[in-house]
Amino acid sequence: MNRNRFKVGAISAITGVISTLLIGLTASPASAATPECNTARISTLAADTPGRYLYLPARYFGEGANYYCWMAKGSDNSGVRALQAAINHCYNHIPNLVPDGIYGDATKAAVRAVQTQHRIHVDGEYGPDTYSAMLLPLYRTVDNRFSGACK
Repeated sequence: MNRNRFKVGAISAITGVISTLLIGLTASPASAATPECNTARISTLAADTPGRYLYLPARYFGEGANYYCWMAKGSDNSGVRALQAAINHCYNHIPNLVPDGIYGDATKAAVRAVQTQHRIHVDGEYGPDTYSAMLLPLYRTVDNRFSGACK
């Protein structure tokens, strides 16, 4: 009878270890499941205002854009520049960023401040949650300038 308990215990332990390993292999961070932003794109649909558009970080696939993308320290593209401009226009309490398109320490700190303000997970990385929560500048279609309003 003790042997049977040992066998059952050993089988349970082995099953637990295998399950943990399989879950660990299939689970991935949110950034792995979300494409990395590689550019910025204009969206008139997201603006919801005639004569206005949003200029957003995006993942461009050649035929369409996905605005639910991520960027983090080390990203270097026009999507970072669009993010930096959005923070500069819509968050006056955050020191202005140099819109250089490089996601460095200052951009990470600014994104952390935005995340803190909106009470979402604070990690300093731009992703779908930050995109959904943050204010974005509306630009005018007639002259491509900031309209003075954020959405």
